[in-house]
Amino acid sequence: MKRFKDEDYEENKIENVNNHETTFSENIPYKRFQDEKKKDDFITPSMKNFRKIIGGLLIVFIAYSAFFQNNSDVTNYKSNLVSGKLEGVKAGDILSKDTVKLQAKDFSIDTANSYGKIQLSIWNFADKEDGDYVQVFVNGAPQTEPFVIRHKPTNVDVPDKGIIQVRGIRDGSNNGITYGLFFNKTGETYLNTVPLNADNTYTLKNTK
Repeated sequence: MKRFKDEDYEENKIENVNNHETTFSENIPYKRFQDEKKKDDFITPSMKNFRKIIGGLLIVFIAYSAFFQNNSDVTNYKSNLVSGKLEGVKAGDILSKDTVKLQAKDFSIDTANSYGKIQLSIWNFADKEDGDYVQVFVNGAPQTEPFVIRHKPTNVDVPDKGIIQVRGIRDGSNNGITYGLFFNKTGETYLNTVPLNADNTYTLKNTK
């Protein structure tokens, strides 16, 4: 008799547990709906409009920044470029959208102070890299191997007194070998062109 009672008790216990689980699981979606409704009630129409305005301003700002960045190089373009010293230009600046015809020139540069060493930077200032090659010499001796002139400057250490020569090695597009030359100690930039197998000479001297 006791065994039957125990079995009935266990069955009732299991049934109660199952009923409790069913009731609990059924209440979860209802509670989630209530929580979401509370969140929606908390966000007022004015807050929604404010979010829309902020989102619109962010989109406009991002679009303007992208447009300005894509067109920032245009502000660096210069017209009527000639061989010689150019103010306000640093190594790597893109100055021309088209191929520029310059005249080959030699220059004498007073470094004003004795630095021992000075660094020059050579780069292609035209919008398109066309595969021109040059080589740097110091007092007639090779200071570098032939290298291609790119938008990214090539830096070369040279004495602050002596004869610096830039020799034309290869004309990649048959439009002339043009380049920009920047001296880091003086802050001077020169634009020049060098004929194939010929030299531009930069005579460096200092008065101190």
